[in-house]
Amino acid sequence: MRRRTVLLTIFILAVLAVSAVSLALPEIHIGIPGIPRIDRAATGPLGLKLGLDLQGGAHLVYQADTGTVLTVTFSDDAEADLETVQEALASVNYQGDAARLDAPQSYRVSGEFLGPERREAVLQALTEAIAEPVDLITDDTPPPTNEQMEGVLDIISNRVNLYGTEEPIVQRFGDDRIIVQLPGASGSVVSVEFVENADVEKLGTTIFDQGYGTDVESRGDNRFRITTEATLDTSERQALRTILESEVGTIVNYQVTGSIDDAKAVIGETAQLEFLRRKCGAPIAAIDPPRCIAPFTDSSVGLTGDDLVDAYVGTEQATGAWVVNIQFDDRGAELFGQMTGEINTQTNPQTDEVIAVFLDGRELIAPVARAHIRDGRSQISGNFNRESARRLAIQLKSGRLPVPLILIQESGVDSILGKESLELSLKAGLVGLGLVLAFVIAYYRAAGVVAAVALFYYAIVTLAIFKLVPITLTLPHIGGFILSIGLAVDANILIFERIKEEIRLGRSLGSAMDVGFNRAWPAIRDGNVSTLITCVVLLWFGNRLGGGLVNGFALTLLVGVLVSMFTAVLVSRNLLQVLQATGLGRSANLFTPEKIQPRSTGQRPQSAQGGQ
Repeated sequence: MRRRTVLLTIFILAVLAVSAVSLALPEIHIGIPGIPRIDRAATGPLGLKLGLDLQGGAHLVYQADTGTVLTVTFSDDAEADLETVQEALASVNYQGDAARLDAPQSYRVSGEFLGPERREAVLQALTEAIAEPVDLITDDTPPPTNEQMEGVLDIISNRVNLYGTEEPIVQRFGDDRIIVQLPGASGSVVSVEFVENADVEKLGTTIFDQGYGTDVESRGDNRFRITTEATLDTSERQALRTILESEVGTIVNYQVTGSIDDAKAVIGETAQLEFLRRKCGAPIAAIDPPRCIAPFTDSSVGLTGDDLVDAYVGTEQATGAWVVNIQFDDRGAELFGQMTGEINTQTNPQTDEVIAVFLDGRELIAPVARAHIRDGRSQISGNFNRESARRLAIQLKSGRLPVPLILIQESGVDSILGKESLELSLKAGLVGLGLVLAFVIAYYRAAGVVAAVALFYYAIVTLAIFKLVPITLTLPHIGGFILSIGLAVDANILIFERIKEEIRLGRSLGSAMDVGFNRAWPAIRDGNVSTLITCVVLLWFGNRLGGGLVNGFALTLLVGVLVSMFTAVLVSRNLLQVLQATGLGRSANLFTPEKIQPRSTGQRPQSAQGGQ
């Protein structure tokens, strides 16, 4: 057996092993410094993520947070109280709430949006019931325009489906509402690992007593998986951990995934990023390590998150810590370059200024500018983990929401097909696949066995890719996957037919395999490339026309075609060469449906009647 065949066989088996292990493990948690962490813990078969039509998920309704807030202050001698203010509002049918503030004779009235006429009517009612206000502060958020709601729709779609693999449903409802349906987002999956001496026998009872149900699965070595129907928010996650540590034992690893709480944080919140120039109380070079000491003052340079053009997750090469890499636009790069050029320690060793980075009013980091950064590229660090860094990158990249949103409804949504329909569909698919393989093996014999093995290899690798990306599978996704299976079988048939023709011409099996594959490859290549072009076109149109069904079909078909080309070019050919090298090459009849006759010696073959 040639060295190339041996090395290729090792590579093929390695890919198969990695794919099989990834499908066999219900959860995957891989963290390597310098490489984005992989956390996969979906609840579908083989750990695959299922879409709304197959699994159900969460149903969220957001409404534009519009209205008017009036801060009203009356004179000290005015007879004002909360009840009188509320009665005044009711007299003009104002749908709003009133609350007393800490300041004397001050009240806050908030509710529906007030136009000029309605606002004048409310103020007139307050004046008649109490007295004319001595101070009035108005904060208006008018109803959103159609363009603003379309902008909200686009931003939320980007936030919940940044990589185009989640398959959510995001749509407008009325003039000021957005409906978001996220597959498999309801409930939480808790992965927990205890120390060796932990009393794990009490885990099931503890979970049941706390009202989390009884869905506890052992993963071996004191590792368990707890699935809850209810979603655990941040406080509930910490409370559960505290209970487990007190009742069961010390926890080595604790992770919670699949929670709708994470989705809500990404959808509704907007990251407000600001870069300030901070003047310290002393030159930073005088302190080891260099840093800013109090007292200090911050001043704005006009550089905010609005000046960003890109934000993505990364890790520091030295420490492996998670960071968010950012890229400013031309204006932001100019402002950032000007600031770092004036305060960097390389050209100004005695500088007493640093850059203070604030996120939503909270200081993230105050780094020293060690060089003049001219290209507008920098990074944000701040004790991030992978999920918090990813969430911040999504929020920064998708920008601010044009309209503030409030969550007014949260519920679960059942799968469209249901469990029974899904099981019947899987059975039908397996029966159809079995019939195809039986025909191929019966007709092409040993070559048919090669096709069957290559097809199983193809399915395992493709499903592993779906899990590791991950790709959320819906019916269109499954349709694209099934179609790609047909293309994989078709590639093998083209190869076998060419081999059959070469054997018929009198070539040896080894020569027929080489020549047959070389002649079949152009047809396989052209057919698959044309399919790939079609997939790219479908994805392009789907992204611009909002065609989630089209996107799902095209995405899995694209992945399937690429893997089928890999199996046809490498796996099937290598399997044939291995079989030929094992001695089966002397039995060419095993690789073709036709009965092979000995080659002619140059005389015309006699007819069945003896040539008479």
